[in-house]
Amino acid sequence: TTGAIQHMIRHLIAAMLLGVSSLASATGVAAVTLLLDDAGSPGEEVEAFHPGDHHQRFRIELDETELGSHEFVVEFWAVDTAAAANTKVTEFKGGALVANTIDADVSLPRDWPVGSYRLDVLMDGEPIGSFDYEVVAP
Repeated sequence: TTGAIQHMIRHLIAAMLLGVSSLASATGVAAVTLLLDDAGSPGEEVEAFHPGDHHQRFRIELDETELGSHEFVVEFWAVDTAAAANTKVTEFKGGALVANTIDADVSLPRDWPVGSYRLDVLMDGEPIGSFDYEVVAP
């Protein structure tokens, strides 16, 4: 059995050297942080956005990881707003995770309609989690 353990360790080290272990994915959404835009970079954390926050940023923390190469899509939905209901606004695509985090952003050239929104996170086309947020009057 000592030989089997050494064999497994050698395979694990080889896999790490080949970079296989760096291709990680998540199986669910652990938390989402709403962030203001600060001249093109993530700014301060907020509880909700205001209509004039044309550029909205999101830090999406994912839970456990799986090995493999995966594509992530974050869909943004207007659930119940002054302008639309149950309407897909846009999507953000990414293929890599940094410390199990997706930094996504979305923007409109005009004010956001007040109301309820949702972001859906998909991995390889399959949903792994959602998060509801609000755009509220100041």
